[in-house]
Amino acid sequence: MTREDVLKAFAEVDAKIAREKARRAERSRPKPSEVKVAERWTPKPEAVLTAAAAHNEAALELARLKTVRDQYQAHLDRWFMSVREAHREERRMRQVGGFLEGGPNDYNPVDRL
Repeated sequence: MTREDVLKAFAEVDAKIAREKARRAERSRPKPSEVKVAERWTPKPEAVLTAAAAHNEAALELARLKTVRDQYQAHLDRWFMSVREAHREERRMRQVGGFLEGGPNDYNPVDRL
């Protein structure tokens, strides 16, 4: 392979990269306001309206189920808080010589004074 062949190969690669960058720049360029207005104000097809109606029905169904969800969430919250309290109590206890110390009925030399 000669020097000219290598330079030609690199020139081809550079041209390909430049074309790809130009394509990406074209795609990322914002649309003109006239195009946006035309897209927004044209009548929507029936399929889009049907999908929007189905979405609204799903939203209403979720709103109806909100009370059941709230009850379930409250149940989960109570469980989570009880687990959190148990972990806090476990962290408060410390093991000394194979025995757990730090409970409410343990001997505390500071309290005896």
